[in-house]
Parts: sequence; structure tokens; C-alpha cells
Amino acid sequence: MITFLVFVGTILLLVGAHELGHFLAAKALGIGVLEFAIGFGPALWTWRRGKTTYSLRLFPLGGYTRLAGEGPEVGDFSPAETYYGRPAWTRFLVALAGPTFNVLLAFLLAFAGFLLIGLPRLRVAGLVPGKPAEEALRIGDVVLAVEDQNVWSTAEVGRLIQSQAPKPVRFRILRDGEELEVVITPVYSPEDSRYIVGAFFQPQVIFAEIEKLEPLSPLSAAGLRPGDVIVGACNAPVRSFLEWYAAVEEGCRTIQVRRGENLLTLELPADTKEIFSGAEFRTLPMVYGRIGTGSAANLAGQQVVQAFSVIAETLRAMAAREIPAGEAVSGPVGIAGILSQGITAGPLVVLLLIAVISVNLALFNLLPIPALDGARMLFALFEMLTRKRVSPKVETLVHTLGFILLLGLLVLITARDILKLFG
Repeated sequence: MITFLVFVGTILLLVGAHELGHFLAAKALGIGVLEFAIGFGPALWTWRRGKTTYSLRLFPLGGYTRLAGEGPEVGDFSPAETYYGRPAWTRFLVALAGPTFNVLLAFLLAFAGFLLIGLPRLRVAGLVPGKPAEEALRIGDVVLAVEDQNVWSTAEVGRLIQSQAPKPVRFRILRDGEELEVVITPVYSPEDSRYIVGAFFQPQVIFAEIEKLEPLSPLSAAGLRPGDVIVGACNAPVRSFLEWYAAVEEGCRTIQVRRGENLLTLELPADTKEIFSGAEFRTLPMVYGRIGTGSAANLAGQQVVQAFSVIAETLRAMAAREIPAGEAVSGPVGIAGILSQGITAGPLVVLLLIAVISVNLALFNLLPIPALDGARMLFALFEMLTRKRVSPKVETLVHTLGFILLLGLLVLITARDILKLFG
């Protein structure tokens, strides 16, 4: 139910922002707006102000802005106030306003998340046996600062350790609600070609304790059961999933398991490629720390730019047939699945996911596909450059056919996403 409500709210927010962009741009540029609607289907509530009708409709999965003269209706507007009665550059800007508002929404969502929720703090997610950190840190400790500098990423921790080494490094941590300062002297690791303290730092701490396990999963076949706690790997202590994972990567296949009052020794299969699939492990909740307005704005901008880069690279890879289009495109069901995973990770992740989806919506609408904003901009640009206008009837027909094709594509994508759920 929560996933459904978040999904509906996300669609309303994204499409609402997109249509609001068109609406405000049309109003500002003198193009008449017949109706601004939230939702589709029969009207539940309508309100008329001036020459524009505002409506709330039955199915809350989108919305639309109906412009005078874009179709056969002109309402009470004069010919000069209709869509095709205005200069081409105004139509270009009205089309561009929708994607622009989606990008602005993405920035605002990320900014609000970083400012109001903060960033996830690093926690001690694993310790290397025999290294200095094992004596000073515990699994789950929250790292607040290193050498009096706030740290938010493993790269920052590593940089401060290297800058201080071989001298002792001061860590300010939070343990059981109490702030402590511990001092760790790094040691040089020939394998890593740098100084290390022997700890793994991540925002999410996962314990080597199985909460759920599918019956036919690899770990189940190896004899593990829900509730089992892995306490050792090849006779080395295991205190977290990360430590167990590191042991498996190094070739260890023998594990010690605590099951109730008993201590068992089990053998893992030689092929560990998919060994952890079908298993869920106990985790600690993430701890967030507040950051300033400037830092929040900077990070929000970086998130939007990064989203643009990832989407652009995905489109390039699709065009080059490096990845199948079916793997890169999701419909409503796929989006709901992504949001469901984000909900389990916390509100900040949900906000950032919605921001990324908003950027996706902006870029998708900018594609020169009939019925999308990109095609409307292309028609307007053609008129601006050639001083020749494509017949409004022809343009309307092109967009109508494009809309039908997009609806068919949406049905196919949705069917594929549903099949994936049962595949």
C-alpha cells in the first residue's frame, strides 16, 4: 500500500510539475489555456477562473494542459491568443518549459533531501583481523570526523589517513549514543601500496546473520537456515557480512555457523558467483548528519548533472546496441518496483530516485518523437529557421499518430515488466 501511494504521488508530482511548466509559460507568452487538469477521466471537481478551467479528475495518474487552438477548440480566446496564432518562438518555449520544470523539480527534491535529511554517515562495516582498527573500533560505530574534519565518504577517510600516516590518526565516533575519540596508528600495506587502519567504512552495515532465505537458493543448498549467524570463515572471526564476503573472495569455503546453542561447520560450494542470491541479512539503520545550505545546493546540482550523464550514456549505449533497449526502459510497473526498493532504503533515497526519474522524464520528452515536446520544438524550430509553417492539421495528425504509437509502446513495456515479476 505504501509503495502504491508513493507511486501515485510520484506520478502526480512529476507530471504536475511538467504540465505546470507548460501552463505558466503559455500564460506568460500570451497563449490561451483552455484547461489545466490533474488526472484523467471524468472530472471530480472543476473551477473556472477567467477563460481557463481547472479540474481534478478521477484517475490520478498524470494530467494535461489544453491550449487554445492546439486542437479544434479555441474557447473564448482571440485568434492572436491561440497556439498557432502566436510566433514560433513562443511555441518553442512553451514546449521547452515542461522538461525545464522537471529538471528544476529534480534539483529541488535533491536539495530538500540533502538539507532536511542530511547525508548518511559512515559506519564501521568490517574489520581486518590483526590490523590496528580491530583494537579500537567496533562494527556499527558511526564515524563523525577524522582529524577533526567531518567525513562523508570512504575517499575522504582514506585521504586523511594517507595525509597523517605514519603518525596516529584521531577518529571521532558515536558508539551506543556516546561520542568517543579513538586513536589508530596506520600500518603500511604492501598489497595496497598505502597505509591502512584495517577497517571498512560504509553507510549501511550488514551483519552475517540470515533473516530470510529462499528454499532453493545456494546458501540453503549449503545447509544454512534463516536465523543462522556466520561467526567464522576458515577459523578467522566474522563480525559482519562484509568480512564474510571478503573471506569468500579470498577463496575461503569453510564457515562456522551459530544456530541457536549449537556451533556448526559448513562447506560452501566451489562456485560462489551467485552464492548470496536469495538471501536477506540483518542490517543496521543508516544514521544521517545535517549539512549546510550551500553544500546541499552543490550536491543537488551534482546529482542532476550525474543523472543527465548516466541517462545520456544509456541512450548512447542503446543506440550503439551495446545494451538491449528492453533492459534500459521501464514502464509504470518497473518504476513502482524501483520506488519499492528505495522505500526500504529510506526517505533520502526515495527523494533522489524521484529526482532521477524526473530528469529521465525531462530528457525523454526532449526526444524528437511525435507527441513529445521535442517534436513540438522541432516543428517550431523549422518555422523559425525557414519562415515556413507546417500545416497545423498535418502537425496535429503527426502528434496524434505518435501518441497512439507511444501508448502501444507503453502497453508492451508494462506487459514485459509484469512478466519480469513472475519470471
